[in-house]
Amino acid sequence: MKPDMLTIFFSFSLFSILGWMLEVSYRSVRDKRFVNPGLLRGPYLPLYGVGALVLTVTVYSLQGFPVPVKAVSYFFVTTLLELISGLVAQHFFAVTLWDYSDQSYNYHGHICLKFSIYWVILAFAFEHLILPCFQGLTTILPAALQWSFAGVVIPLMFIDFITVAIRHFLHLTPPEKKQLKRQFTATAKPLLELPEVKSLAQYEHHRGKTRLDHVTEVALLSFLWGQRLSLDGEAIIRGALLHDLFYYDWLREGPRLHGFRHHNIALRNAHKTTSLSKKEEDIIKKHMWPLTVVPPRYMESWVVSLVDTFCSARDYLNIRRNRKTQKQTEYELAQETADIKR
Repeated sequence: MKPDMLTIFFSFSLFSILGWMLEVSYRSVRDKRFVNPGLLRGPYLPLYGVGALVLTVTVYSLQGFPVPVKAVSYFFVTTLLELISGLVAQHFFAVTLWDYSDQSYNYHGHICLKFSIYWVILAFAFEHLILPCFQGLTTILPAALQWSFAGVVIPLMFIDFITVAIRHFLHLTPPEKKQLKRQFTATAKPLLELPEVKSLAQYEHHRGKTRLDHVTEVALLSFLWGQRLSLDGEAIIRGALLHDLFYYDWLREGPRLHGFRHHNIALRNAHKTTSLSKKEEDIIKKHMWPLTVVPPRYMESWVVSLVDTFCSARDYLNIRRNRKTQKQTEYELAQETADIKR
């Protein structure tokens, strides 16, 4: 099997879904109820996709080696992968994906001898049964179909992962929420009161959102990320609120190659509207990277660019589970803004 990009992406996508099906079947039968395993919400487990890629490399690297050598190698490879996944989920997301604390010879509940042996058995099954079938499947399926499959699954997993990461990373206590919202509103208020910025409410930007809705959402989310990363919150808020300061319906009118040009239009309009710092200029000019070719200069610009991409993708993918939280945040922000104005 050629280790080309198509094979890697298709393998990762397919085995992420097959691994999810295996875990759902095992856990649902064990618990006598439907269990959706893993950190993400969709029908995929990236751990199995990564595991399939690692095992594929291991299988080809160990061709011609005796079975005991393969068994030991599979044992260490799969156990290490499980350990790393468990530690990452626990320390970065405060989530326990599995708990082997009740099993003999376990290490902090992340790995145990019993399931490590299970993984070795599964690895041999992968080598002799699953991998040959997968190779046959890749020769039958047209390349376009494989690309299409991976092109749908991987972006969904990415958006799902970013959503989960944001939810955990930006978790705030009530006092923190109150304080950060006041900081945000105090900085955003002067810009939000400008007629040039208010007029963005007249333009539909994404599905069901005006351009003012979009820039406010990007500014708020970028500000929260910036606070967690100890960045310049004022520059982030101002740059994000002005990053789409153009006055036309980009879906029906405006200049050709809108994606490559509107950041410069927004920057010119922003200069006419208010004074800008170097960071704010860079945020506006580079928010469409990599379409801007030149990458962002500041961390604040990177944050806004990534958040803008995430918010835009989420609007079009229409992830319903985020609607309630998003609408609630926007409502609370609007209420606090109104209170400060009064």
